[in-house]
Amino acid sequence: SGKEQVIVMKKISVIIPTYNRKEKLPACVDSVLAQTYQNIEVLVVDDASTDGTEELFREISDPRVKYLRYEENHGACYARNYGAERSDGELIAFQDSDDTWHPDKLEKQVRFLEETQVDMCFCGMNRIATNGNHFHFPVHPFHKEHAVEEFLAENRASTQTMLMKREVWETLRFDENIKRYQDWDFGIRAANTFDLGYMPEALVESEVGADSISARVASYQHLLHLYKKHLDLYEQYPKSMAVMNRRMGKRVHPTDPALAAKHFKKSLKLSKNPYDLKYWIMDSIRSSVNGRERKVSE
Repeated sequence: SGKEQVIVMKKISVIIPTYNRKEKLPACVDSVLAQTYQNIEVLVVDDASTDGTEELFREISDPRVKYLRYEENHGACYARNYGAERSDGELIAFQDSDDTWHPDKLEKQVRFLEETQVDMCFCGMNRIATNGNHFHFPVHPFHKEHAVEEFLAENRASTQTMLMKREVWETLRFDENIKRYQDWDFGIRAANTFDLGYMPEALVESEVGADSISARVASYQHLLHLYKKHLDLYEQYPKSMAVMNRRMGKRVHPTDPALAAKHFKKSLKLSKNPYDLKYWIMDSIRSSVNGRERKVSE
Protein backbone atom coordinates (compact mmCIF):
# COMPACT_ATOMS: atom_id res chain seq x y z
CA SER A 1 0.00 0.00 0.00
CA GLY A 2 1.01 3.64 -0.39
CA LYS A 3 1.40 4.04 3.37
CA GLU A 4 3.92 1.19 3.57
CA GLN A 5 5.88 2.83 0.75
CA VAL A 6 6.32 5.95 2.90
CA ILE A 7 7.68 3.84 5.78
CA VAL A 8 10.27 2.17 3.53
CA MET A 9 11.48 5.48 2.07
CA LYS A 10 12.46 7.39 5.21
CA LYS A 11 16.14 7.24 5.94
CA ILE A 12 17.25 6.97 9.56
CA SER A 13 20.61 8.33 10.69
CA VAL A 14 21.90 6.42 13.72
CA ILE A 15 24.53 8.31 15.71
CA ILE A 16 26.85 6.30 17.99
CA PRO A 17 29.25 8.34 20.12
CA THR A 18 32.10 6.22 21.48
CA TYR A 19 35.05 6.69 23.80
CA ASN A 20 37.41 3.81 24.65
CA ARG A 21 34.82 1.08 24.12
CA LYS A 22 36.73 -0.97 21.56
CA GLU A 23 35.67 -4.27 23.16
CA LYS A 24 31.94 -3.53 23.30
CA LEU A 25 31.51 -1.40 20.18
CA PRO A 26 31.36 -4.24 17.59
CA ALA A 27 28.29 -5.84 19.24
CA CYS A 28 26.61 -2.43 19.41
CA VAL A 29 27.27 -1.62 15.72
CA ASP A 30 26.22 -5.14 14.67
CA SER A 31 22.90 -4.76 16.48
CA VAL A 32 22.25 -1.56 14.50
CA LEU A 33 23.26 -3.05 11.14
CA ALA A 34 21.09 -6.12 11.86
CA GLN A 35 17.94 -3.99 12.03
CA THR A 36 15.01 -5.30 10.00
CA TYR A 37 14.57 -1.67 8.93
CA GLN A 38 17.34 -1.36 6.33
CA ASN A 39 17.27 2.25 5.13
CA ILE A 40 19.82 3.53 7.62
CA GLU A 41 23.19 5.20 7.84
CA VAL A 42 25.35 4.64 10.91
CA LEU A 43 27.72 7.38 12.03
CA VAL A 44 30.22 6.20 14.64
CA VAL A 45 31.72 9.29 16.27
CA ASP A 46 35.02 8.50 17.98
CA ASP A 47 35.43 11.07 20.76
CA ALA A 48 39.26 10.84 20.70
CA SER A 49 39.55 7.25 21.96
CA THR A 50 43.00 6.10 23.02
CA ASP A 51 42.34 2.33 22.95
CA GLY A 52 42.79 1.77 19.22
CA THR A 53 39.08 2.02 18.38
CA GLU A 54 39.99 3.26 14.87
CA GLU A 55 41.49 -0.17 14.08
CA LEU A 56 37.92 -1.55 14.01
CA PHE A 57 37.16 0.71 11.05
CA ARG A 58 40.27 0.25 8.87
CA GLU A 59 38.15 -1.86 6.57
CA ILE A 60 34.44 -1.14 6.62
CA SER A 61 32.54 -3.81 4.76
CA ASP A 62 29.09 -2.21 5.12
CA PRO A 63 28.65 0.98 3.03
CA ARG A 64 26.07 2.27 5.53
CA VAL A 65 28.77 2.82 8.16
CA LYS A 66 30.69 6.10 8.44
CA TYR A 67 33.51 6.46 10.95
CA LEU A 68 34.21 9.98 12.21
CA ARG A 69 37.03 10.86 14.57
CA TYR A 70 38.60 13.96 16.08
CA GLU A 71 41.65 14.21 18.32
CA GLU A 72 40.41 15.99 21.44
CA ASN A 73 37.85 14.49 23.84
CA HIS A 74 34.71 16.66 24.10
CA GLY A 75 32.14 14.36 25.73
CA ALA A 76 29.09 12.45 24.48
CA CYS A 77 26.83 15.47 23.81
CA TYR A 78 29.39 17.10 21.54
CA ALA A 79 29.86 13.76 19.74
CA ARG A 80 26.09 13.32 19.26
CA ASN A 81 25.71 16.82 17.83
CA TYR A 82 28.82 16.35 15.67
CA GLY A 83 27.41 13.15 14.19
CA ALA A 84 23.89 14.52 13.70
CA GLU A 85 25.28 17.59 11.89
CA ARG A 86 27.00 15.29 9.40
CA SER A 87 24.02 13.00 8.87
CA ASP A 88 21.28 13.36 6.28
CA GLY A 89 18.42 11.12 7.45
CA GLU A 90 14.87 12.46 7.79
CA LEU A 91 14.79 10.65 11.14
CA ILE A 92 17.53 10.48 13.76
CA ALA A 93 18.23 7.83 16.37
CA PHE A 94 21.03 7.65 18.92
CA GLN A 95 22.74 4.56 20.27
CA ASP A 96 25.26 4.10 23.08
CA SER A 97 28.42 2.20 22.28
CA ASP A 98 28.00 -0.42 25.01
CA ASP A 99 24.31 -1.22 24.43
CA THR A 100 22.46 -3.40 21.92
CA TRP A 101 19.16 -3.03 20.09
CA HIS A 102 16.57 -5.68 19.37
CA PRO A 103 16.49 -6.36 15.59
CA ASP A 104 13.00 -4.83 15.15
CA LYS A 105 13.57 -1.67 17.22
CA LEU A 106 13.68 0.84 14.38
CA GLU A 107 10.96 -0.88 12.34
CA LYS A 108 8.54 -0.78 15.29
CA GLN A 109 9.43 2.81 16.15
CA VAL A 110 9.05 4.08 12.58
CA ARG A 111 5.64 2.44 12.37
CA PHE A 112 4.71 4.00 15.70
CA LEU A 113 5.80 7.47 14.48
CA GLU A 114 3.74 7.05 11.30
CA GLU A 115 0.65 5.83 13.12
CA THR A 116 0.64 8.34 15.98
CA GLN A 117 2.08 11.32 14.05
CA VAL A 118 4.23 12.31 17.06
CA ASP A 119 7.54 14.11 16.54
CA MET A 120 9.63 11.83 18.73
CA CYS A 121 9.09 8.47 20.34
CA PHE A 122 11.00 6.51 22.94
CA CYS A 123 10.74 2.86 23.91
CA GLY A 124 11.34 0.76 26.99
CA MET A 125 14.73 -0.67 27.89
CA ASN A 126 16.07 -3.61 29.89
CA ARG A 127 18.72 -2.39 32.29
CA ILE A 128 21.04 -5.19 33.31
CA ALA A 129 23.26 -4.76 36.39
CA THR A 130 26.62 -6.47 36.82
CA ASN A 131 25.11 -8.72 39.52
CA GLY A 132 22.59 -10.05 37.00
CA ASN A 133 19.59 -8.07 38.30
CA HIS A 134 17.60 -6.41 35.58
CA PHE A 135 14.70 -3.99 35.53
CA HIS A 136 12.52 -2.23 32.99
CA PHE A 137 13.19 1.45 32.33
CA PRO A 138 11.35 3.81 32.59
CA VAL A 139 9.77 2.64 35.85
CA HIS A 140 6.46 4.51 35.52
CA PRO A 141 3.94 4.64 32.66
CA PHE A 142 3.86 7.72 30.42
CA HIS A 143 0.83 9.93 29.72
CA LYS A 144 1.27 12.09 26.65
CA GLU A 145 -0.99 14.84 27.98
CA HIS A 146 1.21 15.19 31.09
CA ALA A 147 4.52 14.88 29.23
CA VAL A 148 6.25 17.95 30.68
CA GLU A 149 5.19 17.25 34.27
CA GLU A 150 6.28 13.61 34.01
CA PHE A 151 9.63 14.40 32.41
CA LEU A 152 10.34 17.01 35.08
CA ALA A 153 9.65 14.43 37.80
CA GLU A 154 11.98 11.78 36.39
CA ASN A 155 13.97 10.83 33.34
CA ARG A 156 11.78 8.77 30.97
CA ALA A 157 13.81 8.52 27.78
CA SER A 158 17.37 7.31 27.72
CA THR A 159 19.16 8.49 24.56
CA GLN A 160 19.40 5.03 22.97
CA THR A 161 15.59 4.61 23.13
CA MET A 162 14.78 7.78 21.13
CA LEU A 163 13.75 8.08 17.48
CA MET A 164 12.90 11.58 16.31
CA LYS A 165 12.14 13.69 13.29
CA ARG A 166 15.21 15.61 12.23
CA GLU A 167 13.67 18.95 13.23
CA VAL A 168 13.50 17.84 16.88
CA TRP A 169 17.28 17.50 17.09
CA GLU A 170 17.84 20.62 14.95
CA THR A 171 15.65 22.68 17.29
CA LEU A 172 16.98 21.33 20.59
CA ARG A 173 20.45 19.83 20.10
CA PHE A 174 22.18 18.23 23.08
CA ASP A 175 23.46 20.66 25.72
CA GLU A 176 27.24 20.24 25.59
CA ASN A 177 27.70 22.03 28.93
CA ILE A 178 25.87 19.32 30.88
CA LYS A 179 28.10 16.54 32.20
CA ARG A 180 25.34 14.21 33.38
CA TYR A 181 21.60 13.70 32.73
CA GLN A 182 22.00 14.98 29.15
CA ASP A 183 19.20 12.70 27.94
CA TRP A 184 16.93 13.89 30.75
CA ASP A 185 17.59 17.52 29.86
CA PHE A 186 16.87 16.75 26.19
CA GLY A 187 13.65 14.93 27.17
CA ILE A 188 12.38 17.84 29.28
CA ARG A 189 12.96 20.28 26.41
CA ALA A 190 11.45 17.88 23.86
CA ALA A 191 8.34 17.38 26.01
CA ASN A 192 7.96 21.15 26.31
CA THR A 193 8.32 21.80 22.56
CA PHE A 194 7.16 18.72 20.60
CA ASP A 195 4.64 15.87 20.64
CA LEU A 196 6.10 12.77 22.27
CA GLY A 197 4.96 9.16 22.25
CA TYR A 198 6.05 6.15 24.31
CA MET A 199 6.27 2.48 23.33
CA PRO A 200 6.45 0.46 26.58
CA GLU A 201 8.04 -2.55 24.91
CA ALA A 202 11.73 -2.98 25.83
CA LEU A 203 13.68 -2.85 22.55
CA VAL A 204 17.10 -1.99 24.03
CA GLU A 205 19.47 -3.98 26.28
CA SER A 206 21.65 -1.75 28.46
CA GLU A 207 24.31 -2.67 31.00
CA VAL A 208 24.51 -0.52 34.12
CA GLY A 209 27.27 -0.41 36.72
CA ALA A 210 26.59 -0.57 40.45
CA ASP A 211 25.48 2.80 41.87
CA SER A 212 27.67 3.38 44.94
CA ILE A 213 26.70 5.81 47.70
CA SER A 214 29.61 8.10 46.75
CA ALA A 215 28.41 8.16 43.12
CA ARG A 216 24.88 9.05 44.27
CA VAL A 217 26.18 11.89 46.46
CA ALA A 218 28.39 13.14 43.60
CA SER A 219 25.36 13.22 41.29
CA TYR A 220 23.73 15.89 43.50
CA GLN A 221 25.53 18.79 41.75
CA HIS A 222 24.33 17.54 38.36
CA LEU A 223 20.74 17.21 39.60
CA LEU A 224 20.91 20.71 41.05
CA HIS A 225 22.21 22.05 37.72
CA LEU A 226 19.32 20.41 35.84
CA TYR A 227 16.82 21.71 38.41
CA LYS A 228 18.11 25.27 38.19
CA LYS A 229 18.23 25.16 34.39
CA HIS A 230 14.51 24.27 34.25
CA LEU A 231 13.38 26.15 37.38
CA ASP A 232 10.77 28.19 35.46
CA LEU A 233 9.12 24.93 34.39
CA TYR A 234 9.40 23.33 37.83
CA GLU A 235 7.59 26.32 39.30
CA GLN A 236 4.67 25.60 36.98
CA TYR A 237 4.49 21.96 38.16
CA PRO A 238 4.66 21.86 41.99
CA LYS A 239 4.28 18.05 42.15
CA SER A 240 7.37 17.58 39.99
CA MET A 241 9.19 20.24 41.99
CA ALA A 242 8.44 18.27 45.18
CA VAL A 243 9.72 15.03 43.65
CA MET A 244 12.93 16.70 42.50
CA ASN A 245 13.59 18.29 45.91
CA ARG A 246 12.94 14.94 47.60
CA ARG A 247 15.43 13.29 45.20
CA MET A 248 18.09 15.94 45.92
CA GLY A 249 17.45 15.60 49.66
CA LYS A 250 18.00 11.85 49.46
CA ARG A 251 21.25 12.30 47.53
CA VAL A 252 22.85 14.47 50.23
CA HIS A 253 21.09 12.79 53.19
CA PRO A 254 24.15 10.57 53.98
CA THR A 255 26.65 13.45 54.04
CA ASP A 256 24.95 16.84 54.60
CA PRO A 257 21.85 16.69 56.83
CA ALA A 258 21.43 20.48 56.89
CA LEU A 259 21.23 20.69 53.10
CA ALA A 260 19.04 17.57 52.95
CA ALA A 261 16.65 19.09 55.50
CA LYS A 262 16.23 22.19 53.27
CA HIS A 263 15.22 20.04 50.30
CA PHE A 264 12.83 17.88 52.36
CA LYS A 265 11.24 20.99 53.84
CA LYS A 266 10.67 22.39 50.35
CA SER A 267 9.23 19.07 49.18
CA LEU A 268 6.99 18.81 52.26
CA LYS A 269 5.59 22.29 51.64
CA LEU A 270 4.62 21.30 48.08
CA SER A 271 3.58 17.68 48.65
CA LYS A 272 2.27 17.46 52.26
CA ASN A 273 3.78 13.95 52.17
CA PRO A 274 4.56 12.29 55.55
CA TYR A 275 7.67 10.78 53.92
CA ASP A 276 9.14 14.28 53.53
CA LEU A 277 8.09 15.20 57.07
CA LYS A 278 9.93 12.17 58.50
CA TYR A 279 13.16 13.00 56.62
CA TRP A 280 12.93 16.72 57.37
CA ILE A 281 12.64 16.06 61.12
CA MET A 282 15.37 13.40 61.06
CA ASP A 283 17.85 15.55 59.10
CA SER A 284 17.04 18.68 61.13
CA ILE A 285 17.88 16.77 64.32
CA ARG A 286 21.06 15.28 62.81
CA SER A 287 22.08 18.72 61.63
CA SER A 288 21.60 20.40 65.01
CA VAL A 289 23.40 17.53 66.81
CA ASN A 290 26.31 17.90 64.35
CA GLY A 291 26.32 21.64 64.99
CA ARG A 292 26.48 21.13 68.76
CA GLU A 293 29.27 18.55 68.39
CA ARG A 294 31.26 20.98 66.25
CA LYS A 295 30.86 23.71 68.89
CA VAL A 296 32.04 21.34 71.65
CA SER A 297 35.10 20.24 69.62
CA GLU A 298 36.01 23.88 68.96
